[in-house]
Amino acid sequence: MKTLAVVAGMALVGISLPSLAHELTLKVDKVKNLNGNLLIAVYDKALNYSTDSQWVVVQKVKVTEGPIRIPLGDVPTGHYAVKLFQDENDNGMIDKDSAGIPIEPYGFSNNGGSYGQPSFDEAKVRIDKATEIEIYLK
Repeated sequence: MKTLAVVAGMALVGISLPSLAHELTLKVDKVKNLNGNLLIAVYDKALNYSTDSQWVVVQKVKVTEGPIRIPLGDVPTGHYAVKLFQDENDNGMIDKDSAGIPIEPYGFSNNGGSYGQPSFDEAKVRIDKATEIEIYLK
C-alpha cells in the first residue's frame, strides 16, 4: 500500500511540473543554390562553441529551395548558439580561400558573422519555450 502511495505521488509531481524541454526549429533562408547539404551544430557552452566540440544537437540536411524549416528536437531551457554551413561539395568541411575566408554559404544564430565567427554571447538565444531561429546564409 505504501508503494502505491509513493508511485501515485510521483505521478502527480510529474503531471504538475512544467515541461523542461522545448522544441527548437531552424528556418534557413537566402539559399543561393541547391548543392550539397546543410551541416548544423547547436551548442550550449562557449568553450564547445569556440572549439566545435560537444554539440547538443548535430544534423545533416539536404538543401532544398528556401526557406528550409528544420526541426531539431527538444532541448532543455537554456542558452544555445547555432552554427551551420552549406557543404556544397559534400566533403564534410567548410571550404575556404587562400586567405581563410569561407567560400561556402554559412550562418549563425542571431545572424552575426559578417566579419568572422561571432562569439557565443553574440550568437546565443534563450530557449524557454518552443522556438524557431531564423538564419540567413551568407
